[in-house]
Amino acid sequence: MEIDGAYVLQIASRVLHIVSAMILVGGLFFMRTILSPAGADACYAGRREVWAKWAGIASAVLLATGFYNLMLIIGQAKADESKLPAAYHMLFGAKFLLALLVMFLVAILAGKTSAAERFRDQMRKWLNIAWLAAIVIVVIAAVLRTFH
Repeated sequence: MEIDGAYVLQIASRVLHIVSAMILVGGLFFMRTILSPAGADACYAGRREVWAKWAGIASAVLLATGFYNLMLIIGQAKADESKLPAAYHMLFGAKFLLALLVMFLVAILAGKTSAAERFRDQMRKWLNIAWLAAIVIVVIAAVLRTFH
């Protein structure tokens, strides 16, 4: 293994991906377990705009680094003259769709529209769904890691 610019970029992408996921999932966990029992308004403690900004940044970074990491994995498989199994692509697709669900729920719950208000009326339900989806994403990611 050679430590060059490409290697440093690969590590930086993985770190940014993981940190962004930690921000989103950690925020969801905190809201679900600590704040939501006190009601939807307590989930943001008057700081909804700040959470919305960080959730947006984390979501954008997750999408960018996820795409970059996927391209690296596919590129490495081609360089090794091997093929990723169909199960890898199927699981990645499921993980991607679940990630979009989590990002949507985080965004809509932090939103300022009337639709966001309707979602916040059932905050606990949507936080449960987002948290469950996040756990499934972690399980799928662990399985995907065994393919390469």
